[in-house]
Amino acid sequence: MSFSIETFLFVTIILILFYLIKKARAVILLAASLVFIYHLDVGSFIWILAVTAIVYGVGIAEDKLIERIEKKKDKSEVTLKILVVASVVLCAVLLFALKNIARWGERDDALIKILLPIGFSYYIFQAISYIVDVYRRKAKAEKNPINFALYMCYFPKFVSGPIERSDTFLVRVKELSGVRLFGNKRFSISFSTIIYGYFLKVVVADRLAFFTTRLLNDSARFGAAWLFLGMVMYSIQIYCDFAGYSAVAIGISNLFGIELTENFHAPYLSRNISEFWRKWHISLSRWLRDYIYIPLGGSRKGNARRFLNTAIVFIICGIWHGADASFLAWGLLHGFYVMAFGLYSEAKRKRATGKEPASIMNVAGMVFTFLIVSFAWIFFGAPNIGSGACYVGRMLSMTPGVDSFAAQAADIGASRRDMILPIYGVVVLALDLLIARKDKRIGRAMQGIPDVARYAVLYGMIMAILLLGIYGPGYNASSFMYVNF
Repeated sequence: MSFSIETFLFVTIILILFYLIKKARAVILLAASLVFIYHLDVGSFIWILAVTAIVYGVGIAEDKLIERIEKKKDKSEVTLKILVVASVVLCAVLLFALKNIARWGERDDALIKILLPIGFSYYIFQAISYIVDVYRRKAKAEKNPINFALYMCYFPKFVSGPIERSDTFLVRVKELSGVRLFGNKRFSISFSTIIYGYFLKVVVADRLAFFTTRLLNDSARFGAAWLFLGMVMYSIQIYCDFAGYSAVAIGISNLFGIELTENFHAPYLSRNISEFWRKWHISLSRWLRDYIYIPLGGSRKGNARRFLNTAIVFIICGIWHGADASFLAWGLLHGFYVMAFGLYSEAKRKRATGKEPASIMNVAGMVFTFLIVSFAWIFFGAPNIGSGACYVGRMLSMTPGVDSFAAQAADIGASRRDMILPIYGVVVLALDLLIARKDKRIGRAMQGIPDVARYAVLYGMIMAILLLGIYGPGYNASSFMYVNF
């Protein structure tokens, strides 16, 4: 959701209709979602309608075959397996083809727009999870086409997720008639979550982007000190960009009584890489675990198989983000991190003394995890694998650069007013500490602090958004980094 008057008016109108017409709430949200998608991109509108219709039909067919199996009809199990495998393979091939064919060709922007519709990766993963969950009997096929279409098209999550599961999402859709705007502090929690999300995006992420874009694309002009700072800034930028969108989506959705999956839970306060992946892009991490890692055997078949399964998962994770070798390098790095931590954890368990780690060790673990994650982000953000390797080489060789640090700052466009940038990082850290301490989402975590403090924090974020935010003409949903994935 972009930061604009149009977005504000759109959500306000839908909110008024939603609470005025209680008996048609699902229809109102579906109509709003279709209008939103059509306005966003006509190609995406056509794709989502086609995918929704096909997956809805597959689910109904699965349901009928399951009924036949339960009545012991012959060959229905084989037919069901063929249907599920064919459907999942079709989704996977379609995703791979649409994400990569245009990029591997002439890199024609018009072709990429046609073949890479916005949000495709997210709702295809939802489609796969729905098909598999119905087959596993973890979810019932949804017979109401309006409810199912809303599951696939719901506008707050359409652009960049979270990736929702049908069993939880559809339950909430069926309870819409009982939703009250001011019940259970719904409005206060939603407002805090939305403001937090926009603060992360338009104040922190977009201001850091001025520097990280230049550093990642032209690293040969800068010395190691600026490149190290760029690595840290990009880590904060990508977190604030994606977590910011997720928070806005969750906050807006909560206004309508549909609680979306939490996608980030203070990931940079993780003490190890395994914990990081439980808190970073949570809906994707769980999807990869439940539909790839566990079906491959997980950790049940020895270390060799566990490491192979881990490597496969992170290779797929890298490819999901893009066809460039830099994304594959990013995925392989994280696969290596997780495997190395697994070996370290096993060795640690064998010589365990039963004592809890000291606080200093926890802090050291957080710093180390942040640094290795930030190192991997270089390849994620670099234009290609060569640029990423150049960036890493210059940074690790401690190259000072041709010009002085101050001259390089002028070259990158930094001025004295940008000295305030570290304060943004401190604010993000403080908010993450609140999330971690309360072990709740930001909206609910802020309900747990004194009213005066909460109002002061909200006022500060609102003022920062209005005075320091990057928005206005030309700023739209496609400005979010994870739209491209």
